[in-house]
Amino acid sequence: MLAVVHIHKTAGTTLAGVLKHANGGTHCDVLAEDAAAPYFSAADLRRLRRWYPRLRSILGHDVRVYSDLETEVPDVHWVAFLREPLTRTASHYQYDVQRGGVDLPFEEWITHDAVRDRQTRILAGPGGTAEEAIALLGRFAFVGLTERFDESLVMLGRRAGIRDLRYAKKWVAPHDDIKQRLLSDPPTREMLVAVNREDLAVYEHVRREVYPKQQAEYGITLDTDVAWFRRHNQETTQRRMYASLRYAAYVAKWRWGYHPWVERRRRRAAAVPS
Repeated sequence: MLAVVHIHKTAGTTLAGVLKHANGGTHCDVLAEDAAAPYFSAADLRRLRRWYPRLRSILGHDVRVYSDLETEVPDVHWVAFLREPLTRTASHYQYDVQRGGVDLPFEEWITHDAVRDRQTRILAGPGGTAEEAIALLGRFAFVGLTERFDESLVMLGRRAGIRDLRYAKKWVAPHDDIKQRLLSDPPTREMLVAVNREDLAVYEHVRREVYPKQQAEYGITLDTDVAWFRRHNQETTQRRMYASLRYAAYVAKWRWGYHPWVERRRRRAAAVPS
């Protein structure tokens, strides 16, 4: 089973579309049943399998490598995609403004604790350090780079045995003006650096050590295979993705079964006095 750690603004939604199309009703975008829980747990997984007895892949913001999932699935294959930290953080702010209804100025938004070293803390926990995150990356079957998404997807496809790879981007920013302004302005760029020091160390380790090793393991056909994939994927649209039987099976099971069920359990968990 693939367990994808979905880090915000690293193309995780697009990757979810790939898995929905490839695995259909055997994939699930998961949520911890208790919204206050630190991660999607082995107990959550056991109950999830009532809905998905042939589960092949899960993905979600609540999926964590430091969880207890391996007590339920000892051979789980962990996957994550990382993104250059300054760009990821600037993109996150842009998304919050354009889609999230956030009206905070960047100088205030970036002071919030949840912004700091987001990738490191999702990999290694709320108090995680770059050293701890790098150690945990050794447990991952694959680590992709958002900046090399097509190449990463091709390598993941072979590693995970995903034969029908294709995607259509789920959401594209109406414009990148906010992100580009933050990255190009020296004072705001320095703010981005200040809150991403651990993330920068983790990303540099993956870029220099982990990713080149995965490229070498794939072999000399990688460039050719990526070029073939891009030609094959060129005409893929969201309409064609949604029209596939596998994708429809995913939507039916998740939207009308699993998601309403887990939301009810979340409401009950929230109603229980602490």
